[in-house]
Amino acid sequence: MSDATQLSMRDARDAEDKRLLENGEIDLLLAGWVETIRGLCVAKMRGAVGEDVAQAVCERLWKELKAGKHRDGKHPFRVIVYSVIGWVCKGWYEPGWQESELFDLDGAAPDETETVIVDLTLEQFVATLPSGDGEVGALYYLEALEPAEIAARLDKKPNAVYQAISRNKARLREWLEE
Repeated sequence: MSDATQLSMRDARDAEDKRLLENGEIDLLLAGWVETIRGLCVAKMRGAVGEDVAQAVCERLWKELKAGKHRDGKHPFRVIVYSVIGWVCKGWYEPGWQESELFDLDGAAPDETETVIVDLTLEQFVATLPSGDGEVGALYYLEALEPAEIAARLDKKPNAVYQAISRNKARLREWLEE
């Protein structure tokens, strides 16, 4: 898929999200993101706990939107989704973590926009990779798996995974210089 097609698809999604938010159609807005949230949480948390995290992310987004947050249009809704996923995943195993802390609507959430932008940039980079190297790149860069885990998941030899990672690092350097 070309970069122009990906960008136009993302722009169309952003426009639809903005329309739904402006019209107060929060349930439809979140429904369009449920599978993405679920997939990202399961991948980030590496297991079944990702389902619980995804539920917490959806609940937090729903409560924040109902309370009137995120309606200023400062960031596309996808950035808000990625930020909330990061906050919830980061806090999930912290000692003393209480679910009620997660849903404190009065407390300001830390600004992790830079992290989200880096994640989105890596997603764009991975989308440019050839299929075999792209699979390795997605698992290595987006899911932060170790080479041995990638080899097992993709049923590849570890050496093939290391070679793909090496090629991807060289491509990433070139891609970032452009």
